Amino acid sequence: MNVEQDVIKAYFESNGFLIRQAGQNIEGLSKKKNGFPTFAVLNPSCQKNGTDLSFRLFTGDMMQIHLALVSLVGWQDTSFSHLFLNSDARLIKFLTKEVVPDRLSVGYNPQPEFAESRMGEFRRLLVVPALPKAENKCIELFASFQEMGVQGIFTLSSVLENLLRKTLSNSMPSNHSVFHLLKMLKAYDLASEPQLDIFKV
Repeated sequence: MNVEQDVIKAYFESNGFLIRQAGQNIEGLSKKKNGFPTFAVLNPSCQKNGTDLSFRLFTGDMMQIHLALVSLVGWQDTSFSHLFLNSDARLIKFLTKEVVPDRLSVGYNPQPEFAESRMGEFRRLLVVPALPKAENKCIELFASFQEMGVQGIFTLSSVLENLLRKTLSNSMPSNHSVFHLLKMLKAYDLASEPQLDIFKV
């Protein structure tokens, strides 16, 4: 079980997307070069990918996304630690070590035997655990990611905030395990209304 992958699936599904795990050919790759978990997403309500999206993405931008491959840089499959959340230096070191062209290429360049190779024009998106608090450091990271072919980035915190908001408003599918867990946290007063002025969604 990978909780973060379930969270990503719930996030896109609850925002109107069809989502499936993308195929990856990892034969012959070392562990260090294994790709990130990647998902193919389709928004039936949008007929074409928008051209004026910012690089840093929020839930409000999803209405302009039609097709995408979304790679997840999570806690469970990497060396990420909660200590990195309070240290820009550690976070940047982690991201520059983990997010490298070889690993991104596995997910973003599907081989002919996989259905994703026939998706047509799609955006290459990335979900990361967090971003540096310093704006200039974010700008540097964004430039580096763009050079590697990334076309947009979500943070796991904004994904979770959107799911929690839906749980608190009861506007979510009751049969999804992620929402069920968040609903339990709410029932036991372990989750409260997000500070919505902090988040742009």
